[in-house]
Amino acid sequence: MKIYAVSMNELPNSGQFERMMAMVSEEKQDKVNRYRYPEDANRTLIGEVLIRKIISETFGLANEQIAFSSGRYGKPSALGLPNFHFNISHSGKWILCAAGNSPVGVDVEKIKPVNYDIAKRFFSFEEYRDLMEKSEPERLSYFYHLWTMKESFVKQAGKGLSLPLDSFSVKLAEDGRVSLKLPSGHPPCYMKTYELDPDYKMAVCSAEPDFPGKIEIKGYDEL
Repeated sequence: MKIYAVSMNELPNSGQFERMMAMVSEEKQDKVNRYRYPEDANRTLIGEVLIRKIISETFGLANEQIAFSSGRYGKPSALGLPNFHFNISHSGKWILCAAGNSPVGVDVEKIKPVNYDIAKRFFSFEEYRDLMEKSEPERLSYFYHLWTMKESFVKQAGKGLSLPLDSFSVKLAEDGRVSLKLPSGHPPCYMKTYELDPDYKMAVCSAEPDFPGKIEIKGYDEL
C-alpha cells in the first residue's frame, strides 16, 4: 500500500486547473463545474487527477485508458484492474489517496469545534465512554481520531450507510496502536493513524497490515 497527499495551500492557477480538467471525464468535469465554491471543485478535481496519476505510474497506462466504476454502495474502482484498490478523502487543504492490492479506506478531517452529542448518537457505548473520560484538552483531538478511524473502516468495508457507525468499536492507545471490535462475521482488517498536520486527523484501514512508513506528498505540477 501507498498513501499520497496533495496540500491545497492555494488554489491551482488557471493553467493548472485547465490541464487537470482535460485529464478527467466529461461526467467529472460536469460535477466539478456544478460546485458553488472553488475550494470544493478543486478538491474533487485534484482527487480524481491524483488517482489517475497513481494508476498511470503503477500500471504504465495512458490517461485515456483509465476509467472508473462504482460498486453497489458507491465505492469507486478502476475498470480492468480487479486487484487494485484505492480510496480518496479530502478535508480543508488536504486531499489524500490510499492505494494497494487489498481493500482500503482512508479518512482525513480538519479539526473544528464539535458538539459531543454527535458522539453519543453515532459512536458505540465503549467509544463514547472512552471519549468522555478524556480531559477537556484531549477530548477534541480524540474525537477526531475516533471519527477518522471509524470512517476509514466504513470506507474500507465499502458498504456505505448500511454499516452503522455504532455496530463496531475502535480505540487508540497512547502508543498509537489501534484496537478494533468488529461486527459479527466481518473479515479481519487493520488500522493506522498518521500525523499529517497538527490541525488535522487521519486514519487508514486495510484488509492487510502493509502500511507505509510515510505519506508521499505531491504538488500540482507533478499531477
